[in-house]
This record gives sequence, structure tokens and C-alpha cells, in this order.
Amino acid sequence: MAWYHLLLDMYGCDVRNLNDESLLRNLFQDLTKILDMHIIAGPTIVRYVGKEDSPSGEGLSGFMIVAESHVSIHTDIRTGYVSIDVYSCKEFNIDLVEECLEKAFKPKKMEKKFILRGPAAEAYSRTQATE
Repeated sequence: MAWYHLLLDMYGCDVRNLNDESLLRNLFQDLTKILDMHIIAGPTIVRYVGKEDSPSGEGLSGFMIVAESHVSIHTDIRTGYVSIDVYSCKEFNIDLVEECLEKAFKPKKMEKKFILRGPAAEAYSRTQATE
């Protein structure tokens, strides 16, 4: 079994949307439908206001635990940046997820990484079971 991990970094985003708790809550709901995931806990959304010289910035952090793993979104209104992780034990349509998130945050630039995780762990468990 493999796990699927999408990491998105969006720059130059619409700051109003990065700072909108309601938008973020709705976005988590939309993502569960797109991903066909089942919410276990959350979404939990926390507003953070860092000190002026804090490297952690100011914005919202949201986290949702789903039966299939988790989704996290961290916004920084000072820099117009958002980082997003979608981690799942089942395959999902990356293009639909990206489209939903781009529509919400309107980035000027986006970087994407997709990582297939866990195949070695599965091989290891099979090896251990046969010894």
C-alpha cells in the first residue's frame, strides 16, 4: 500500500481570502467532497498573530483529520503565502484539488510536489511476515 502526499506552496495570494475563516472552513468541506474523504475531527482553524519580528507571520492555520489521513492549510497574510498538505492513503485527483485551491487563494505563483510514500514500508512488512 502506498500513501499519496500533495504539497502546495502558493505565493502572491489574495490576502483577504487568506484571512477569511469562513472561506477556509468551506474549503475544507469542499476538499472532503473532491477527495471523497471522511472527516474524523475538525476542521480546526486557529488565527495566529505573530510578533512583528516573528518568522511565523500572521494568518490562519487549519487542520482536518480524515479517515484517509489529513489535510492542513497554513496562511500568512503578511507575505500573501499559503502552504497546503493533502495526505491520503488512497489516490485522489490532484488536478481537481489544485483547481479548487487556486480558485480559493488566487496565487500569482504556485509550486507543487507530489510524493508517493510508504512503498518501502509495505515491502518491509511483507518481509518481516515471511521470516
